[in-house]
Amino acid sequence: MSVAATDREGDFLADAGWADARPAPLTADASARSYRRLVASTGASAILMRAPVDMTADRDSLAAFLRVGAHLCDLGLSAPGVLAADPAQGFVLLEDFGDATLARLLQADPAAAQAAYRVTVAEVLPHLARAPVPDWAARPPAAAQAAMIDLTLTLLPAPEAVTDLRPALVNALADHCPGPPVLALRDCHGDNLIWLPDRKGSARIGLLDHQDAVALPLGYDLASLLDDPRRDLPEGWRADLTDRFATALGLPLPEVEARVATLSLLRNLRILGIFHRLATQMGKPQYRAFLPRTGLLIDRAVAHPALADLRAPVAELRRQTQGWAA
Repeated sequence: MSVAATDREGDFLADAGWADARPAPLTADASARSYRRLVASTGASAILMRAPVDMTADRDSLAAFLRVGAHLCDLGLSAPGVLAADPAQGFVLLEDFGDATLARLLQADPAAAQAAYRVTVAEVLPHLARAPVPDWAARPPAAAQAAMIDLTLTLLPAPEAVTDLRPALVNALADHCPGPPVLALRDCHGDNLIWLPDRKGSARIGLLDHQDAVALPLGYDLASLLDDPRRDLPEGWRADLTDRFATALGLPLPEVEARVATLSLLRNLRILGIFHRLATQMGKPQYRAFLPRTGLLIDRAVAHPALADLRAPVAELRRQTQGWAA
């Protein structure tokens, strides 16, 4: 950070009443944004987010972060409260939810993790599903949703061999994901969810990284949470969580299972290309380690009886991408 940028940060914190705060360790974020935990002399803590604002897309992303967060808070959910903000400079001082991500709980306290996952699927996601989709949320149609896999297709050695994949996905979305869309956080996984057990109801889950929220078929965030390439859930959890989600919304379990299979397939076909590009073109080879599990999640999803028409093109895609994990 330049001297000028440091001065602007100091001015921002002084105006916010945090001039005496000292930095404390905080796990780095994988995005273009940077975060620092600050601890005031009173012992109070907050998170300073510095977002890039050099390009229009950067400024739009920050505006979306603030807009979506405010909407979630209006719904009674727990997005970090904004203590101070200077969007023009890219500074936002946020409420500190702590470090009890669901991903960490899976490693350190499985019982607490199970409780947190259950609250997410039986309270938070149904709460979002029942709420009206805000006017500002994009509503991509099925064809645009299927186009989410285009990055992966462009990286294939012979994309012409899977030209029937996207139309088959459009058909699957129409058949197995009917009904009005709901606001989907999109990156709903263990690193972006914080356990807040001292709160009540659906507010017990802190929601991070929500700026990419759009309207998508019901169940998209459930598929994101259950079929995350970064981590395995303990045996039996996936079935239990799917059942709890279905029960909370009064939906037949087989219908929800078909939804999750369809949306998990869509999401992980996209992620396969994202992780491959990160590993090979963007200097992040650590993402190669997630590719085998991403492939297994694709295989499991397409094995669902409802997705039989997708098996041939997916098998061809998997054949062409086998070497990506090497």
